[in-house]
Amino acid sequence: MKILLIDDDTIDRMNAIRNLKNSGLALNIIEADTAKKGLELATSDQFDVVLLDYSLPDMDGLEVLTLLQGVWIKSTAIIMLSHSSDEGIALKCIEAGAQDFIVKSEVSSVRLKRAILQAQERFKLEQELRSSYVKLRHLAERDTLTGLTNRYFFDETLKNAIPTAKRENKSLALIMLDLDFFKNVNDTMGHEAGDYLLQEVAQRLKNPLREGDTLCRLGGDEFAILVQNLGNIVNIGQLIARVFESLKPAMMINGNPVTVTASLGIATYPDCATDANQLMKCADVAMYRSKSSGRNQSHFYSKAIHDEVLKRVTLESDLRIAVEQQQFILYYQPQVSYNDHHIVGVEALIRWQHPTQGLISPMVFIPVAEEMGLIDEIGRWVIDMACQQLAQWNQMTRNDVKLSMAANLSALQLNRSDFYQFVMNTLSKHEIQPEQLELELTESTINRSEIADKQLMDLSLAGIKLALDDFGTGYSSLTHLQLLPFEVIKIDKSFIHNIHSESDSHFLRAICAFSKALNFEIVAEGVETEFQRGLCESLKVDRIQGYYFAKPMPAKELEEKWINRTHLFR
Repeated sequence: MKILLIDDDTIDRMNAIRNLKNSGLALNIIEADTAKKGLELATSDQFDVVLLDYSLPDMDGLEVLTLLQGVWIKSTAIIMLSHSSDEGIALKCIEAGAQDFIVKSEVSSVRLKRAILQAQERFKLEQELRSSYVKLRHLAERDTLTGLTNRYFFDETLKNAIPTAKRENKSLALIMLDLDFFKNVNDTMGHEAGDYLLQEVAQRLKNPLREGDTLCRLGGDEFAILVQNLGNIVNIGQLIARVFESLKPAMMINGNPVTVTASLGIATYPDCATDANQLMKCADVAMYRSKSSGRNQSHFYSKAIHDEVLKRVTLESDLRIAVEQQQFILYYQPQVSYNDHHIVGVEALIRWQHPTQGLISPMVFIPVAEEMGLIDEIGRWVIDMACQQLAQWNQMTRNDVKLSMAANLSALQLNRSDFYQFVMNTLSKHEIQPEQLELELTESTINRSEIADKQLMDLSLAGIKLALDDFGTGYSSLTHLQLLPFEVIKIDKSFIHNIHSESDSHFLRAICAFSKALNFEIVAEGVETEFQRGLCESLKVDRIQGYYFAKPMPAKELEEKWINRTHLFR
């Protein structure tokens, strides 16, 4: 038996060792004269029993007791030793986890032998009791069929989550999920098939969840998901979409494919209810609304949330149709030369011509298109239509006139390995010279990758101008200019918008000086006032763009107001 004796008093240690050796037990005694040394030994080795002095110079005995319990994985009994006979101290030690408490004046070989054997037995019983408790708690909180947490655990978690959310001023969401026509599986294929289906559903429902979300089986074919630390309300809509997606693939049961759908009801705290019972009722009502509305869908109890998510879902659905039916149009904003205000280029700006809502700004739908994976198709449409329009203008204008066409490029498009070839094919189809096309990439969205970098380099080598858009708003502007083949710097309109007097112009002057020193072409966007225009001219900004000259407009209007006005026609 291996004993660790932790005591700073040399005489007390010698007395304890003498009595231990006279106890008749086969012992291997290791000594430590400080708490620190004792903890180090306990961490590096395994002991059957620890004799621990209550009063140590470098640490309180109770604190050492707590730390000792934390470092051991295997069974170790602890006996406290003290010169004090205070019953209160003894009780504190026992409550803290010690198996026995011996007053040092009572130490003898018989007393120590009995204490060691009893402490070991008591510790063994405590461990068995703790193990039984863990098993009973697992049985009490787990669903035996699916292995998920059960109704009891979920109820307790929800009850505790609401006060926490209230205290931290946060929202949470409760999602109730009921399988559609589950009874048919039991009736036609048997209960074993039904049980297998429930187990498979339980596994699938784990995949869409975030870390920290709680999934449980309430009973029968009903499940619940608790989403704590709810951020953007739209995230719930995305989670619901992932849940439906996880259930889509057919399950093979007894060799037969079985399709599973579910009806979901969602309620949020504090919008729908402020206590657990009411929140459960709200989610339950919403779930039954889903069932009564045709199943395989979700409903929100909160009208405000329902409306917001419905708006997003509708937007996504309409956007898919817009891509299929090409409901987009291009507007063009002129870019003028600083010295004569003649048009030298245009920027193509997409608008969504919605059949019922009219023109929708790209600020609304482009981020959604990127999330949905539609941005490459939309972006290619923009480049193709812009080049087609430029080709028409090339036919209309004098041979000495070469307008540039700028189009916005999503960083996601560059991850498509065939993007470079698409651009070159488009230029060839419309007979456009590469130097007439300018592709703008917003610095805050640049996603460096081997494929993206190579395509940017290939585009540049082909003669296509690359512009760094919104220059100055990100953290890596200089890095991008150094490592990527940009030729044009497009100064973010925020630097222009706030210029009202000479004292506001320092940043713009610095950017222009920097850009010209490195031979970058400069485009200033967002020019709206006479002062801003004059400042850009004095700084010899190559191209000026903004409402001072013109808002974005359809191609025909631009022809009439700009190309024709400046006598660029043949």
